[in-house]
Amino acid sequence: CKKESDRATWDIDVLAPLLRTTFTIRDLLADSLITTDPSGALTLSYHGELFNVDLDTLLLAPDTSFNYDYALPAPGPLNFPAGINFFSEDDVQEFDLGDVALRRLILREGRLELAMTNMVSSVIYGSISLPGAAFPNGISVLNTSVGAGTPANPAYNTAVRDLAGTSLDLRGPQFNTVNTMRTILAAQLDPNGQGADVTDHDSLLIRVRYTGLVPQYAKGYFGQRVVEAGPDTNRLELFDAIVSGTLDLDVATLRLTVENGFGADLQVRMRHLGAINTRTGSTVDLTHSIFQGPINVSRALDLGSSFVPSFYSTVIDATNSNIDLFLENMPDRIGYEMDLHLNPLGDISNGNDFLYYESKLKAGLELDVPLRLIANELTLQTTSTPDLPGSAEGHALRSGVLKLFVTNGFPMDARIVLEVVDASGNVVGSIPVDGTVNSGILGANGLVSQRTESVLTATLDAAMVDLLYQDTRIRTRVAFTTVDQTQHLRILDSYKLDLQITLAANYMVNGDQ
Repeated sequence: CKKESDRATWDIDVLAPLLRTTFTIRDLLADSLITTDPSGALTLSYHGELFNVDLDTLLLAPDTSFNYDYALPAPGPLNFPAGINFFSEDDVQEFDLGDVALRRLILREGRLELAMTNMVSSVIYGSISLPGAAFPNGISVLNTSVGAGTPANPAYNTAVRDLAGTSLDLRGPQFNTVNTMRTILAAQLDPNGQGADVTDHDSLLIRVRYTGLVPQYAKGYFGQRVVEAGPDTNRLELFDAIVSGTLDLDVATLRLTVENGFGADLQVRMRHLGAINTRTGSTVDLTHSIFQGPINVSRALDLGSSFVPSFYSTVIDATNSNIDLFLENMPDRIGYEMDLHLNPLGDISNGNDFLYYESKLKAGLELDVPLRLIANELTLQTTSTPDLPGSAEGHALRSGVLKLFVTNGFPMDARIVLEVVDASGNVVGSIPVDGTVNSGILGANGLVSQRTESVLTATLDAAMVDLLYQDTRIRTRVAFTTVDQTQHLRILDSYKLDLQITLAANYMVNGDQ
């Protein structure tokens, strides 16, 4: 007979550290959201954008084409000598800008295209002149040429000019209108050619096209209209680290700011501002007098090459709103809806509305919350990988007891939940914990004067030990509750909770086969 194993095995009990972690207020809130005064007291400070309206909303310059056709009015043929001015036109072109009436436009981007289709049996030289345009290089003429063609086989050519930096006077040739450009077109038969015999089937087609126009500066009257902002939502990351529980805040201040970078008067009518908690499905609408009437925002100041925006600000706090309930909903999204009334009193600037490429209408939220609170099961969590000997295929740990050594410096009791999760964060097992963590001891000033020590236990059976070897992690949740649910307690930056978990386990020596 042969023994099944030539190694002796025996049981021993071992005590080994499993994981260590620390919870601080910075696990609850990002460092960028926290300010600390000299005493260590914390204030939650959040600045975020609610909405942003740029020039595309107020002024859109669409691609615009103007077509010119020339054909002999009689059957012909008629002989045109070389060098003759075959076609010329002094035209007034009007841009369709809706209810926007521009007198001046400086372009940041854009192209001017002069396209010619020639059915005449001679090279033709063409040009377009814009007397109302000031180009960066000082030349206001675009020249091109197109080869000889026939009605059956026309010749084509397109010349392109970059309009970046070009200033357009849109008051027309008499300087008494808007959205209007004087345009002079000319076409000449090649002076060095043989001339051409032209019939009524021989045509010259000219197309003038403005494309990709992006204003750097615009001046005129932007019309009287209403622009809707929302309904929409914005992401809010203030309370992302809070898994569950409730929060009762002592004081909070919210400033709603509006910045107007447009040279036009505005009225903002707030329709709705809501705190949305998608985790719970709860929404709390903000109540304040700003929802009862319009907010008047004056126009920006034009400095000639830049601008100074105007500002509006209102303070929303517990004396004039339900801001405490709004924030205690612990929103992860802010819902809003508002109307923006442009030039509510009409053209009071006498055609001197303006905008720059950088002009924007922005609404923002500035939040200051001193961290004085009442918490009930306010839950934070962290995930750690346990340090276990052996592998899933061969380990000698059988079962045991987890001991949780907790040092608590928060002015709150704590309940600890241990869960086993897979790599995707799905819960695959739970480890019940016996006992609770005692609150730090408060002094007469309401601050923690002494940290407390607590020892909690949790039992691990063999199946749970095996589960810990299956590429899993331990998720630790700590639910904080203030002992006195009537007193708001101040939270200091120095407060923390230290947690060390050890495993007292049964270990089978030479049993990892």
